[in-house]
This record gives sequence, structure tokens and C-alpha cells, in this order.
Amino acid sequence: YTNVPDKAFITSKLPQNVEVRLRDRGTVLLNYALNPFSPLEINFETYANNKEQISIPASQLITELKKKLVNTTTLMTFAPDTLQIYYTMTEGKKVPVRLVSELNTQPQCVISGAILLSADSVMVYAPQELLNTITEVSTDSVRAENLADTLQSTVFLAPVKGAKAVPDKIEITVPVEEMILKTLEVPLTTMSLPSSLKLLTFPAKVKVECMVPMSRFSQLNTDNINLVVDYKKTRQNTSKKLPVEIVSYPDYVLNMQIKPDSVEYILEEFQFD
Repeated sequence: YTNVPDKAFITSKLPQNVEVRLRDRGTVLLNYALNPFSPLEINFETYANNKEQISIPASQLITELKKKLVNTTTLMTFAPDTLQIYYTMTEGKKVPVRLVSELNTQPQCVISGAILLSADSVMVYAPQELLNTITEVSTDSVRAENLADTLQSTVFLAPVKGAKAVPDKIEITVPVEEMILKTLEVPLTTMSLPSSLKLLTFPAKVKVECMVPMSRFSQLNTDNINLVVDYKKTRQNTSKKLPVEIVSYPDYVLNMQIKPDSVEYILEEFQFD
């Protein structure tokens, strides 16, 4: 490929060879094998156009190839039938990368955080009309099952015909951790309670069992879990028990169980002098 302008960005893979089948005497074919042809020259200036797409029919390349053959040689086949080259003279643009994945872990493990990409966006180069339609670039699909440890992998970006992404591959890190059991005694608070009343629960604390990633084990404490009983439900209650309700807890906590899940209570009125 000759006379390619410095400002031209080739957005397709440049073909590096053509495939041909020749027929001739064995000695002639052996000579071709021992003395490879000089390259076919593709002069960019000859074919460049405002469509930013070069299509060179096989007939033109065959004409050049036959100049390198002896008269007795017959060209049987030639591939490809058209040489396609996409390029652009325009500036590229940055677009986000979308990870396409199907991932799961072993039962006692979990993907413990966001999947990290070495690049969350890439530069894309293409003819302006095509470039205007590109809003993101997807990765090739990443599939992994029964993960028990953090996965690190190189992932190629899915090709878009006529466009080129730089870089064309990224590194991903999928954080995987073992889940372990943690038990806490969490105090109950009361909601919707009139200021003239005091509500006491028995017990005042309940046991919470949950699964947490190993790296978060020491971070989880009773301040991170908000459990309540609702005074309003005393009006609908005939069992003298109130259900324990979960208001909030960290998103890394799984399989939370509360024991007991309901508590006895008594109401007291404040005595004002």
C-alpha cells in the first residue's frame, strides 16, 4: 500500500495477500514457489474518493498479477473477488464501552463489586456518516461459570464494519469472593409512635444472620442494619406481637434472616406532672 496520506485513518483490516490457483508445468510452479512474487502495489491516490471506501475489483488485480506470470501459466482462480478498504479523513470520537457478559459463581461465592474495565470508553474512527450512528462499542461476549475467584481477562471489542476502535481490546476484572456467615444482635427502633407513648419490645434486640463477602466481614456492624417495629400495626394486632421489619441494610448483604421475626411488646403512657 503506497501513498497513503498521513491524515488517512484505515478503519478496516488491510488485506495482506490474495489467493490464487495456477496451472503450468511442475518446474514452472516450483520456480514460483522458490521465488515468491513481488507484492501487488495498491496506490492509495489512484483509488481514493469522497466516499472514504475503496473497492478494487479482482479484474484490476488480475491484470497486474498476469504481468508477473510466464506465458504458459494459466490463472485458475483468484480470491477475493473484490478488495474492500475503509478509511476516514475525519477525526474520531470517544464512545463508551458496553460489556456483554454471562457470569455466575459457585453457590458460596458472589461477584462482590462492580466489574472493572481498563478503559470505559474508546476512540472510534469511521467515515463521518457512519461515525454519527455509533453511540457505543460492545465487547465480544464474555462467558464464565462457577467462578470461585476473581477473574481477569482480555476481551476484544466487537468489530463494526467500516469503523475502527482504538484500543481494540480491554482488560476486565470481575471481583469474586467467598461469602461467609455473620451473626449480629441488632436493636429495634419504633416508628409511628405518638409522643405520649412508650413502646417496649421483648426482646429489645433480635439476632440477624446473613452472608457477607469475606472482605466486608469486619465492616458490617449493627449501625449498618436498621430494623423497626411499627406502632400503627398494634391497632390491627390481636396476638400482642409486632413483626420486625427491615428498613435498610448494605447491598452486599445476602440471605438475611431475623430471629425472632416478631416480638412481644407493651405500651406505656408518659406521666406528666
